Formats: sequence, structure tokens, C-alpha cells
Amino acid sequence: MGGVPPLGYRVEDRKLIIIDSEAEIVRSIFRRYAELGSVRLLKEELEAQGRKSKSWANAAGRLIGGKPFSRGALYLMLRNRTYRGEIVHKGQSHPGEHKPIIDQPLWDAVRRRLAGNTTERKSGTRTHQPSLLAGMLFDAAGNRITPSYAVKQGRRYRYYVSGPLITQDQREGFTALRIPAGEIEHLVTSRVRQWLLDPGGIYQSTRLPDPSAQRRLIARAAEIGKSWT
Repeated sequence: MGGVPPLGYRVEDRKLIIIDSEAEIVRSIFRRYAELGSVRLLKEELEAQGRKSKSWANAAGRLIGGKPFSRGALYLMLRNRTYRGEIVHKGQSHPGEHKPIIDQPLWDAVRRRLAGNTTERKSGTRTHQPSLLAGMLFDAAGNRITPSYAVKQGRRYRYYVSGPLITQDQREGFTALRIPAGEIEHLVTSRVRQWLLDPGGIYQSTRLPDPSAQRRLIARAAEIGKSWT
């Protein structure tokens, strides 16, 4: 249809051809959004990784693009049906001649996340309650357990969910985890508080060579533990 091809593709004989290195970046962006459910968090993560948008040279040889992803650009990418092997013309989607980069299960997972966020914004159920353990939990198979949520009767319920359960990429014999967020966060924070109030535990974990510094550290840990709530 003309124009600059999206990240992941190049044009050859007026057809889109996959660029493997760029395609993997696109897949990783879709996977991380399916896990995070937040374009803001995704943008921050991509910036920390130094990821940038597609760059190309115009007719005058001027380099365009190659900048950090904006939230608007990420929203457009996550909705771009080109990545499903389709083309859109006058608002209608049609099968394209190019190969897709994103498979159907991952595409559907991202669409559900986008739709859920839209519903939350319209209903006013979105909250700023943080997921304290984001990026820290893994299941027995080594998959990251990521924050998720469900909205029922206008109320928001938070969970931590195994990645394959979100992307529907479950393998035979794999048991996915779906843990109520409040329960596991309370368990972990309670254990941390117990540790802060245990001088022996602090000492075993730190063992500073300066006894006075060690005493100050233990005293400070106790202060934090007492004011934890």
C-alpha cells in the first residue's frame, strides 16, 4: 500500500518481507504488554533497555526515526493488524500476501488486555494500587509470574499469573499459577517485617566488619519493622 514498512518488515518487490532481528523485538514488545497490561510500564522498560523505533533514510538521505518509543506509537503497534499478516484499507481488514509476525494466541492476549484497560477507563475502576512483587515471582517451570486483574461488577481483583496462562501458550503437563495478589503480597511483606525485627537474622545477612555500624544497622532495621504498617 506504500509508505514506510512497520518495525519487523522491509519492502522487496512491493511486498513485505520479515526482518528476523526486528521481528523478535516486535514479539518481545507484544509478550511484555500481555504480561504487564500497561503501555506506560512497557514504555519505561523499553527505555531502560535502550530500545528504539524503526529508522530509515528519506529520499534526501536524512535519517528518520530511531527514537525511544512513545506511548502513542506503542498503542499503534499493538493494534497494527499488519503483524497478523493482514492489510487494512478504508477501515476493512483483508488477508495480506506477507507472513505474520504475531501468532493468534498472543494477538488475542494483547487484544484482551487493551479491551480490559479501555473498559476500566470508561467505568472508572482503574486504580493506582501497585503490584509490589512485579518482576520478582517465577513459577516452577521458570516462567515469570506477572500482575493481572479481572473486573467483576465494577470491582477490580488483582492476581499474579504465570506468563503462559496469559498468552495461552500452555504445554502438556504444565500447571499454571493464578495467585490472589493481596494474599501473596501480605505473606511476603509479613516475612520481610519479621526479618527486620530479628537482630540475629539481620546480623547473619550482613555481618559488617565495623561492630558499631552493625549495631546501627540492626537498630535501623528494627525501626523500619516497627513502623512497617
